[in-house]
Formats: sequence, structure tokens, C-alpha cells
Amino acid sequence: MRLKEKPYWLQLIVLALFMLGGMLVFSSLGTLLVTLIYHTPNMMESADPVTAIRITQTLTTIGTFLVPALLFAYCQDRRWFGYNAADRIPKQSMVNMVLILSVTLLPVVGVLSAFNQNIMPQEGAVAEFMRDLEEAANHILEVVTSQRSSWDLISNILVFAVLAGICEEFFFQGALQPLLMNWTRNPHVGILLTALIFSALHFQFYGFIPRFLLGLYLGYLFYWSRSLWLPILAHVLHNALSILVDFTLQGRGIDTDSMQFTDMRGSLPTAAACALISAMAIVYLWRIYRDDTANGQTNIQRPTNE
Repeated sequence: MRLKEKPYWLQLIVLALFMLGGMLVFSSLGTLLVTLIYHTPNMMESADPVTAIRITQTLTTIGTFLVPALLFAYCQDRRWFGYNAADRIPKQSMVNMVLILSVTLLPVVGVLSAFNQNIMPQEGAVAEFMRDLEEAANHILEVVTSQRSSWDLISNILVFAVLAGICEEFFFQGALQPLLMNWTRNPHVGILLTALIFSALHFQFYGFIPRFLLGLYLGYLFYWSRSLWLPILAHVLHNALSILVDFTLQGRGIDTDSMQFTDMRGSLPTAAACALISAMAIVYLWRIYRDDTANGQTNIQRPTNE
């Protein structure tokens, strides 16, 4: 019997177990590999902590998100790329809008990040706990992004943009979102819940709001295009451009950690203009979906070599 014939609560438990199991197995493999190469399980104490972090991050990301998502999809209908709509390509008009949004959303995310940080509690046990999580994640990222060579930039984009974008989209939009949409029988509730989980599982609460809104954006891209590759493209481009902007600014001696948004990416009027352009592009994406749905089209294409 296929998993899709089981109750939704059981499907969610299976997906969670796949995720936990994959994370434990692959993170252990990463630690073992670092130990064999550098003779210490501690990434930060190794002779090359940057490479050790990339090795561990690569294996952990694959094991936590990609492997569980593919196993879950196969258990649904005995196909690796059917349930998750990874066997379909989006319309070119939608791809064009995502290319525009990848640029215009960056300043908007910057404003939301500054707002998110300002409204967070500054004192108390909860604030200290969230700050510790944020500092731990930022410390690892700072170690990796402190390297200034072109090879380091390419490596960071491959690991933290391309790999992370593909793996996370397979899990959240390709596995979790269809499950929650079917369970709630409401696509909007399913997208909302997926975005909340997507943001919460990053355990970086000072960026919870922009990451939640990014999750909504990716969720609707998947729903409107009915193809996993459109949110993958958007996720990869967003991460890659963020890394590239940070790399460029740090190369000019600008401390991005202590900067305000208006110092980094322009003035608030610029951000407002980008928000307006982004809203228009998103409305255009929705209209493509609406018109194709009204015309009875699937709004998707399968690869021509099938």
C-alpha cells in the first residue's frame, strides 16, 4: 500500500522521521569525514575550519532535506519526481518574473530584517536564548564568508545558495506543502503553515518575519506554477545574490554586520519602489495562474525529451 493511502497525520510522522533520521545519519557522516581528514571532530578546531564547515554543511543539508523528500515522494506513488512536481518545467513568463523579483526583493528583505530585529525582545531569558542561537549561526557564517578569494565566493554560492535552495525546496515545497495542502483541503492554509515551519526550522528568530514572507512567496510560486523548479530558481537566486552583495561590500571594507539597511542597500524610497515593482510582478504571476486555470490549462510543461 502506498503512503498516500494512509492518514495524513501518519504521512507527516513518516516525513518527520525521514528528516530526523537523515539529519542524524548524514551529520554523523560529516563529522566522521572531518575527523578522518583533520583528526578532530570539531570543525572550528580543524586545520581548515572553512572547508570543514562546507563539508559538514553539504552532507547535513542533503541528509536533512533532499534525501527525506525524495524518499517521501517515492513512498507516495513509487516515483522520485512525480509527487513533488519536479518532473515539470514552469512557463517562461513566470521564470521572467522570478528573475525580476530576485533583484527587487533584496531591498525589501533588508527593511523587513531591520524591522524584525527592532521588535525582538532585548532582555530576559527568551531574548538571551534567541540571541545565542542567532550568534551561533552567524559565527559559522562569518567564518565561511570571511574568505576573500573567487574560489571561496563560488564555493559559498554552491553550498549555501545552489545546494541549500534545491534541497530545502524539495523538502518544504515538494514534500511538506502538498501534504499540508491536502490535509487542510485549503491551499492557502497549507502554504501558510509550510512558510511558518520553514522559518521556524532555521532557528534564527531575528530574521523570522522576512524568512516567513519568503516562504509564502516560494509556496505560491510552487502552487501557481505547479512546478518545483520555479521556487528552486527563486530560492537559489535569492541566496546567491545575498552572498554576492555581502562579498562585494566586505571587499570594500564595509562591515555589513553593524550596518543599517539605509547604509547597505539604499534609501527607504528605493526600498518602497522595489516593493511596488515586486508587488506588480507577483500580481502578474497570479494572473498567469488565474488565466491558465480559467482556460483549463495545467500551466506546466513537461521536459521535451520525455
